[in-house]
Amino acid sequence: MMRKLFSLLAIVVLAGCAAPPLRGTGDLGLVIERASGQVSLVDTSQGKPYATVGGLGDLSHASVVYSRDGRYAYVFGRDGGLSKVDLLEARIVKRVLQSGNAIGGSISQDGRIVVAQNYKPGGIKAFDAETLELLSEVPAEYAPGSFSKVVGLADLSGNRFAYALFDGGEIWVSDFSDPRHPTTQRYPAGRQPYDGLVTPDGRHYLAGLFGEDGVALLDTWTPEKGTRRILNNYGRGEEKLPSSRCRTCAAGQWRREMPTCRPLVGTKCSSFRAATGRKLAASPSRDNRCSSWRALMVGRCGSISPFLTTVGCR
Repeated sequence: MMRKLFSLLAIVVLAGCAAPPLRGTGDLGLVIERASGQVSLVDTSQGKPYATVGGLGDLSHASVVYSRDGRYAYVFGRDGGLSKVDLLEARIVKRVLQSGNAIGGSISQDGRIVVAQNYKPGGIKAFDAETLELLSEVPAEYAPGSFSKVVGLADLSGNRFAYALFDGGEIWVSDFSDPRHPTTQRYPAGRQPYDGLVTPDGRHYLAGLFGEDGVALLDTWTPEKGTRRILNNYGRGEEKLPSSRCRTCAAGQWRREMPTCRPLVGTKCSSFRAATGRKLAASPSRDNRCSSWRALMVGRCGSISPFLTTVGCR
């Protein structure tokens, strides 16, 4: 009898030792290791990684969004893979290969829908955040038989998503109030919109233009007014606006970083007019002398505990 009790006690003790330590999820994040196809999970309070998760596919242009409770990270790979990672248990909960060439994604404000944006086939796909079941898709067919790469996906209020069609020159807003039967509105943007963001109040969607100077602006509270152009002469035909992800309004200004050693521009969020600029000693987003990139730190844009986006060169 005593032997059985000791055996049971040993099992309980070992189980307790094997269980992951209790953690809050508010300050956990990921380091995406692009070359290895894995992620390091990071405790930002302690400033160090605590686990590694592999098997995530091609992470050469990966991005991540988080569940509302901060426990799960949804990693979007360039190969079309969508992986749900448990930050507490340090494991992949579910992984689906949802397209042939993807470029990121977003999550609805209620946390129930995860949406991936795709280059090939062009369009977006909506998944159940709990199970990663495919709910619906919106093909980016801007003309009969013509499909566009989708970029700049951002979540809006009411389970809506705004995104840009690079080849189609349009901004689309899809409403997933009924996740299996979304509705979509289309707006002209300009030549080759290639990334976008939403202002912190959730009102304005901005898409940078690659094919011409300027930024397309859509007021999502009064979409019937259509889009308008801001910063028409920005770059004067020389600079192309880089990725807008995580460049949002701070202290009343919207900041965008240039891809070369040129001005860092602040734009007043109330009027969307250029406010200031300054010379930079080096590129804020990448050093063109770096031939390869080892890791990208991905934090929560505008969350309780954001942390610096960093890159590492070999």
